[in-house]
Amino acid sequence: MAEILIKGNKTESIMPILDSAIRNQLKLLKTSINRTQIRISSFEQKYNMSSEQFVQKIREGMDNDNLDFVEWIGETKILKRLEEEHKELEGLRICL
Repeated sequence: MAEILIKGNKTESIMPILDSAIRNQLKLLKTSINRTQIRISSFEQKYNMSSEQFVQKIREGMDNDNLDFVEWIGETKILKRLEEEHKELEGLRICL
């Protein structure tokens, strides 16, 4: 587990600021996750397959020159990154 040390004159006043910043970032990440999931869902509906099926077809050699396919691949990568960031941030604990 990584630890970060923040030194300041007024620790009590920094804690609420840090807590608020973390909560705000979690909200932003959740909004981005939801938006990305909606985008992915539109591709899944349009092409009548799940993202897992799509990724497997790409791995098997399906042509990925279609602009939608490029965007779909990108959205799945973005979603994974956003979810990882959210999980990491959610696991933070602020201790005095």
